[in-house]
Amino acid sequence: MSGGYGGSLGTTPMRTGTPGGLIPVQNGNLNGSFRGGMDAQDAILLRLAAVKESAWLRIGSLRMMMGEKDGAQEAYETALQYNPNSIVAMTQIGAVLAKKEMYVEAAQYLQQAITADPYCGEAWAVLAHCYVIADDLHKAYQAYQNALSHLQNPKDPNLWYGIGLLYDRYGSLEHALEAFLAVLNIAPDFERIDEVCFCIGIIYKDQGQYDKALELFHRVIIADLPPSPLTKADTWYQIGSVNEMKKDFKLARDAYRRAIEENPKHSKTLQQLGWLEHQQNNSEEALVLLRKSVETNPSDAQSWYLLGRVHMALREFRQAYDAYQQAVNLNGRNPTFWCSIGVLYYQMAQYRDAMDAYSRAIRLNPYVSEVWYDLGTLYESCNQMSDAIDAYRRAAELAPDSPQILQRLQVLEEASVSKKNGAPAVPPPQPQGIPASLDTFR
Repeated sequence: MSGGYGGSLGTTPMRTGTPGGLIPVQNGNLNGSFRGGMDAQDAILLRLAAVKESAWLRIGSLRMMMGEKDGAQEAYETALQYNPNSIVAMTQIGAVLAKKEMYVEAAQYLQQAITADPYCGEAWAVLAHCYVIADDLHKAYQAYQNALSHLQNPKDPNLWYGIGLLYDRYGSLEHALEAFLAVLNIAPDFERIDEVCFCIGIIYKDQGQYDKALELFHRVIIADLPPSPLTKADTWYQIGSVNEMKKDFKLARDAYRRAIEENPKHSKTLQQLGWLEHQQNNSEEALVLLRKSVETNPSDAQSWYLLGRVHMALREFRQAYDAYQQAVNLNGRNPTFWCSIGVLYYQMAQYRDAMDAYSRAIRLNPYVSEVWYDLGTLYESCNQMSDAIDAYRRAAELAPDSPQILQRLQVLEEASVSKKNGAPAVPPPQPQGIPASLDTFR
């Protein structure tokens, strides 16, 4: 049978000079050549993917430097497509999401990066910051420990900024101050340097280093636009607060006014300026400001309380009662509020109600000398001298340097020793209440 397909599969092909003739080769040689070609092709593809990954990582870094967060994230996600296990891409996506305040999503990428490389210090640092924002302080502390252990160069302003926030949340102000000052030294042009200066100013204020605090707050004021949520009104308020602590009431009033110019509804400034005006014997202006404060933020118990104090000073008892009632409705566990309510009832000669209010204040905090002193005045008014002496003694234990308490205690004890009947010659003093000092509501 003629034709090229005539032989069986087992026969040897004809050796002809035509192109159709095939020279037989060994199967092993064919498979080896094919595998070698595929390996080379895979290597080329891997190198190409690595080049593209590297290029997109550089693009992401460049876009991040230009402040294009969305563009940077898109670039890093593209890099991740070329290498799904790219630790750098996962870490940088997490960092971008953290800067966009998408902390839950950021943590997911960062945890993936850490799973792939538990020694990635940068991923640990950003993850720690996410934990701080979520108020998971224990995890944040552990993450920062890992970051410091694994970062080759821990002089990163973002790292120390986060550590400062962590210590501030813990209430460890000395360590927080050290971390924030490190940010100033490492990167004076840090993107959140105004917020760092503000935090340092708050710590200096708490430490009583008022001039240093003012220096930092004024540095924030000259910034064009402090980072959110910080505002110039917040900073002017702090400047006013520090000057008030320094007893420079004119500068304090001026700063509070500037804060109100920046934000007419800044409730804390309205509250504080209102109380300052009251202390400067300008109670009518104080009422105007405190009313604006409660209108702006009706859930601030302190503003209601101070409004009640001003009404009390003006002997407007009904209005004082209404304001105090709002305060305790919002915060019924503040002993200062209940002590002032006791004073109000005392002034209205409602002694049983006054006793109830003082008793509640003492249950909430038995270590306030003013409450015990006021309780003593109430017992005196009810001619319960033995109870009055006990109350004054307790007040004297808590405030041994108070001449007012010691003097009244001496009068009653001398009257008791001489076995005089009835009240002593000196009439009972007026209750003093708890001073609405700066420390009670700042």
